[in-house]
Amino acid sequence: MLFLIRAIVSFLYWANHKLRQLSNILVGNMFEPKFDIVLVTGGTLGLGREIVKQLVARRAKVVVMDIVLPEDDAKLPGVIYYQCDVSDRAHVFDVQKDIQNNVGVVTVLINNAGISTGKTVLDLSFQEIERTIQINLISSFYTIKAFLPGMIFVKRGYIVTIASILGYMSPARLSAYGASKSGLIALHESLTYELGPPSVNPHGVKTLLICPGQIKTGMFTGVKTPHTLLAPELEPKFVAAHVIKSIEQGRRGEMKLPLYGNFVPLFRAMPWPIVELTRKFSGMDESMLHFRNALVKVASRVSSLASGVNSVASRSMQSSIRGSKADSPAGSKAPRTSQHSSEHHDRETNVEIEMH
Repeated sequence: MLFLIRAIVSFLYWANHKLRQLSNILVGNMFEPKFDIVLVTGGTLGLGREIVKQLVARRAKVVVMDIVLPEDDAKLPGVIYYQCDVSDRAHVFDVQKDIQNNVGVVTVLINNAGISTGKTVLDLSFQEIERTIQINLISSFYTIKAFLPGMIFVKRGYIVTIASILGYMSPARLSAYGASKSGLIALHESLTYELGPPSVNPHGVKTLLICPGQIKTGMFTGVKTPHTLLAPELEPKFVAAHVIKSIEQGRRGEMKLPLYGNFVPLFRAMPWPIVELTRKFSGMDESMLHFRNALVKVASRVSSLASGVNSVASRSMQSSIRGSKADSPAGSKAPRTSQHSSEHHDRETNVEIEMH
């Protein structure tokens, strides 16, 4: 009897070992909180913050790189925050050295940082175009070049790219954004095969592309989804849960959310009349027009508020000058007052939205 029990235990150990070997061949490495250090770019707001929250709930060691850090009371417990402009190559590499020296080798990189402005090509300033491409696309080149060598050295890594469905079919007034997300899709594809065939995974580094539709965040105010049934707005919590679940299961390749996202690349390959009808039916080219109209209203309110503040400041300055003249003794010179004229500038409103 004792011999039989020992034989069963030995068989279970052997089977477990063989299954792990098979899993390593077919699936490869998976995200494991006790082993991995996760870096999330743009992790203080929106989808990025939700990803960080769910990683913290799994007791993972998490590092956040963002250009603006939250206040101390808004920081998530256990998370290490680094202020970093991911569009600045030198800044990214400086922070990478700091992270490696003080935290360790990053083994999961989630490139999430992204901005956009809803304008036509002619309305976009050169600075807005360059800023969008730098943050959405080129920053991923910087972070990959900074953190991938460490992953290859330890033969363990995961590079998750948060792109967008709009990288396959971009609406009007999102040219720079759509171009940057298309670039991320191409970057993911090329990087995947530079690291070797996914079935072999010789360097131990896996890649995963996430292409969600419109995410419901505060920065989406004014953008209306024309068909909520076919193309519903996604909750950040829902998208983050899919991202975490995918890396826990060791998934690779590409994941599109929601269901309609899987058909978008097919429509793009169809003849232009069908594409035009699809775009018309979906209302995608009108969605950013609503955002633009909302933006004009906001700009008008800001302008009115600024005019009111300038008017109050001007009256207050004039009263102060009159008071100083009245208080001056007879025959003496009134003190010189430097009076700054208030000028009204029409400022181009640049609203950044998270449009994954």
